[in-house]
Amino acid sequence: MYIFKGSTDYPPQKRLCMKTKLAGLLVLFVLLGQSHAFAGTSPATISEKLIKAFQTAFPMAEKVDWNEYGDHYFVHFRENAVISEIEYDHDGNFIKSERYYKDVSLVPIHLAWELHKKFPDKTIFGITETNTESETDYYVKLEDSKGWITVKGFSDGSCHVVERYNKQS
Repeated sequence: MYIFKGSTDYPPQKRLCMKTKLAGLLVLFVLLGQSHAFAGTSPATISEKLIKAFQTAFPMAEKVDWNEYGDHYFVHFRENAVISEIEYDHDGNFIKSERYYKDVSLVPIHLAWELHKKFPDKTIFGITETNTESETDYYVKLEDSKGWITVKGFSDGSCHVVERYNKQS
């Protein structure tokens, strides 16, 4: 009984050609799947009134990307060194937003001071700011040589640790 061995029965050029064709087909299927998954999310389906209001509110926004998921619209963009996402309902009403940045000067001064007092030996790795109509929360990731901690801060300056991770030595 003969057992087929691809490594010896085909010359290297044929194996390379077959692998290239298979990789090409795989990429084609992935791209087709993505285009199907994002069908109907072009800015054309989003109200022109909402797009104009966004452009007026954020004239310096770059890399603006609109998406529609379910009955909500999402816009992702960069403004200065801040990456932002805003969620709107179908009527164009604000639902919530998130901003991602490293600059501590963007959080309220009393929260920055409280972080400095409680964690003087740690540096800021990143800040996630979440906003709804009723509240603003700040998730501040701090690090030092031993590990990371995540602190949840509030607009009133209060804060508490929500998670800790040790670095491997």
